[in-house]
Amino acid sequence: MLESAVNSKHLTADFESLDLDMSWAFEGADTRYLTHDIHRYPAKFIPQLARRIILEHSKEGQVIMDPFCGSGTALLEARLVGRNAIGVDLNPVAYYVSKVKTNPINPEKLKDMWDEFSQKLSPLFGFDKVEPYELPKEAMEILKEWIPERQLLDMRRLFSLIIDVEDEEFRNFLLVAFSNIQKNCSWWLMKSVKPTRDFKKKVPDVVPTFIAQVKKMIERNNQLWNSLKDSKTWVKVFMDDTRRLSSFIKERVNLILFSPPYVTSYEYVDVHKLSIIWLEQVGDLRHIKRKFIGSMSSKPKNVKIKSTTAIEIIKKLEKKDKRLSKAVRTYFEDMQISFKEMDKVLEPNGVVAIVIGNTKLKGVEIKNAEVFAEMFMDMGYKLENVIKRPIPSKNIPTVRDPKTGKFTSVKNHHVKVYPHEFILFLRKEE
Repeated sequence: MLESAVNSKHLTADFESLDLDMSWAFEGADTRYLTHDIHRYPAKFIPQLARRIILEHSKEGQVIMDPFCGSGTALLEARLVGRNAIGVDLNPVAYYVSKVKTNPINPEKLKDMWDEFSQKLSPLFGFDKVEPYELPKEAMEILKEWIPERQLLDMRRLFSLIIDVEDEEFRNFLLVAFSNIQKNCSWWLMKSVKPTRDFKKKVPDVVPTFIAQVKKMIERNNQLWNSLKDSKTWVKVFMDDTRRLSSFIKERVNLILFSPPYVTSYEYVDVHKLSIIWLEQVGDLRHIKRKFIGSMSSKPKNVKIKSTTAIEIIKKLEKKDKRLSKAVRTYFEDMQISFKEMDKVLEPNGVVAIVIGNTKLKGVEIKNAEVFAEMFMDMGYKLENVIKRPIPSKNIPTVRDPKTGKFTSVKNHHVKVYPHEFILFLRKEE
């Protein structure tokens, strides 16, 4: 399969040799305004970055898409500057956060619904008598390993109340609040992105933590509502697979903006495992992991890779670690499939903006930016610009295990990664 791509367009320039463009650094910028801060989410790009790309490469009333939308940063920024937006993500946490983050509820309606719901959280109104939600046995076993008995019982009661809420908007709002307190109200080591338990941690009570989270979200929701009160824009979010994008996206898109999953960097399910267990009501997370691009357990597609740089990377890795080489190959295959689907929904003369960093695995340079540029160029896109930007404020871990290439615990201090990243601007020829 690798030999079949030898005729693909190959870049002669090395992106690493570019000078840093400090105008794209946004160091010290406020990244938590409005609803951007309603739910923690690792590896998200900052609002200022998304906004500048949207303003410079689209017009008011046009449609932008983030096919790996994560927490919905680009979607919200699109609405704030008069664009419509479509977000896609396989992660249920991303789906709920993005919907709630970008579609505020009428403040009066929200106040009334919260006043009624919050009464049920008081012992005086019988919270202690609420029937705890019954999750599958395997799911319960996992949660018991992470959440103290008392907190888990209260979480089950709270979840029972939330899923009984009839209003979908408000139910989603409460689910996002519930999701964001999972790590707080468990033994999860808060300084670690990867699942790490701290049994010395003083785990707070569920109900007051949840109430505080909801009140914060209400304040941000109301601020966003006021900011968008005269806006005619919309945001649609899909919990689906970008590799089949054209089968469910009906709109034509003017700008596609995204920061893709990194090759084997994140096991996204692990990062959000506690929330996903509740949202998906499952205990066995392996079948969910296999769906994710960038997962070590994703299956190869055996497609022709249209990047000579990718082929060189895979061959070098194969000499050092065949399993890792196979995972990287699968990652590039999946990304190429995704790119072809993006092409189907992008208008002629539309722009694709990719925010991506390069890294190393087993000492091999993984030139994601160059690979992605070649793949789009092979489809007839013009590479108009490449920005090399420092990432002083990007919410991403910077410690990598040199053996596995995966992000690792804060207790380990091996190799610093991602001091900078690239923004590729590719235009679809008319």
